[in-house]
Amino acid sequence: MPKIFKKNKFALLGANILIILLWVTISTFFINFFQSENAPFYLYKIFLLIRFLPPIWVTWFLWIKRGGLKR
Repeated sequence: MPKIFKKNKFALLGANILIILLWVTISTFFINFFQSENAPFYLYKIFLLIRFLPPIWVTWFLWIKRGGLKR
């Protein structure tokens, strides 16, 4: 991890928010591009997992696993 994130918690928070916004925007675009009107109901749940699970994982990794607030 770059030194700026180790020294500055606000830079880590800003990077986390930016990554989440980019991921949700890009995944929403691609999901809407490939999604059809007659898709089964379970595909909508899978698309929600694809949209929101990676940002949750990134947040967990940056703040809990790496000890973002404890450094």
